[in-house]
Amino acid sequence: MTDYHEIAMEGLFSHPSDPAAEESPFRPGSGTLPPYLAGRQAEQSLVRRFLKVLARRDAPTSEIILYGPRGNGKTALLLWARHEAQSLGIDVLRFSGRVVRSTESLARRISPEPRFLRWLGGVSLTGVGGVTLKDPERQVADVLARRARRRPMLLAVDEAHMLAPEPGAVLLNEVQDLRGEDLPVLLILAGTPDLPRHLRAMGASFWVRSKRLPIGRLDPDAAAAAIRVPLQERGRSIEDEALRQVVSESHGYPFFLQLWGDLLWTKCAGPAVHVSLADVNRARPLFKQGRECLYDELLDELKAAELVSVAARVAAEFTASQQVLRERVTMAIRSSLREQRRNSDRRATLEVEGVLRCQGFIWPVVTQQVGYYEPGIPSLMRHVALNESRNREVRGGSS
Repeated sequence: MTDYHEIAMEGLFSHPSDPAAEESPFRPGSGTLPPYLAGRQAEQSLVRRFLKVLARRDAPTSEIILYGPRGNGKTALLLWARHEAQSLGIDVLRFSGRVVRSTESLARRISPEPRFLRWLGGVSLTGVGGVTLKDPERQVADVLARRARRRPMLLAVDEAHMLAPEPGAVLLNEVQDLRGEDLPVLLILAGTPDLPRHLRAMGASFWVRSKRLPIGRLDPDAAAAAIRVPLQERGRSIEDEALRQVVSESHGYPFFLQLWGDLLWTKCAGPAVHVSLADVNRARPLFKQGRECLYDELLDELKAAELVSVAARVAAEFTASQQVLRERVTMAIRSSLREQRRNSDRRATLEVEGVLRCQGFIWPVVTQQVGYYEPGIPSLMRHVALNESRNREVRGGSS
């Protein structure tokens, strides 16, 4: 993605940038905690309650599963949980599902240090002078049990949708066994909307009993607080209309809020700065550049899956309303597949629908016990629809 700070915007801002000014607290796309974790009070309250049970050396009643589109703050919530656990004296083991490709790599990942596995036995020398584990599944069980008996333990797995099936099933089953022995172990999994399907494929029957927390976009009040509170805590303020426009153009998407916050901080640097509507207007080209870079990446993913036309057809359903019945979206996908002479049976249609959910293009909600979809990000839908419209013009002109 292009670094929006590198774009030449000299002379646009009313406040000159000060290289010696305090570093921006906003961190767009950095995978770190934002300066203020807005709009997640319910999720934080639940996680804190589970951690307090753990701190008493009691076994929690279930796992916690965080799932939602990228950029909505799952990693930030996981980092917050780690800090909260550490403050309660809980041992924290955090890793990414991306790096666990085998049960042996899982055993090595959860071990405090390499020699810990040798203390447990079951290792043998390899031909290149290293060691290999004779029974990695048993050693995963032994390591987790020994660590949990010593101190309450939080297992925080980010990108859990990328856990390889074999080590994933081993991890999930062993945590279940430990809880059956009343050992203080809490597992928190975070991943894309595809995570539930991935867990079911592992045979994780506990999924229906776990605490499931869908992590979507923020409501307007929370989105405003994500900008306003960090500024206020550092002696800065923002004009009401300026904040309203930032919130509106961010669509409650946490990544966009961090992007806006960073721009307004770095381009309006100085003591006790009041961010004006003029500052927001001048920052908008930079924001749009950063947003378009992200959208181009997501569009490339849709192109790779040959789903741009389908996504554009789905986007058309949201022209009149930001909530559309799920079955209506399913029908739009089937119709688009038929127009392209592709397989449009129920199974193929639902697979495509799942891809659009996983990529965050559409997001399921329940309103008055009825299932709807909302746009993952409304402006992304417009971007995809416009791109497809232009491509059709090109195809038509060259035919």
